Amino acid sequence: MIREQNVQNMNRDGFTLVEILMVLFILSVGILPLAVIQNQAKREVTEADNYTQAMLVAQDQMERIKGMGFGDAVSDSGTVGPINWVCTVTNQSFGLDRLELTTTWQSRQETRSMTIADIVSLR
Repeated sequence: MIREQNVQNMNRDGFTLVEILMVLFILSVGILPLAVIQNQAKREVTEADNYTQAMLVAQDQMERIKGMGFGDAVSDSGTVGPINWVCTVTNQSFGLDRLELTTTWQSRQETRSMTIADIVSLR
């Protein structure tokens, strides 16, 4: 009878509590860095998207103002979605105006900006 109990105890399938805890520890050590990297990658993609949107707004508004032609291009400002833009037109010399367009947007508790410039001539 004692031998039968020993044989029955040895044939039990399953894991001990220590084995389960070790597996959970190994998985948590392996998965935690992946979660951190995923969060950081998401923030960087969002930042790149904001920068791209700001560049598109700046280019679009610059082309619109340049399209007005020399003498008709005037300083202007506006908002497109979360992007604010301001364009200033300054006379550089006879027949030459400088257009400077600055876009600003909010990114993680700070204001970011980007400026592009171009020249419009009398011809």
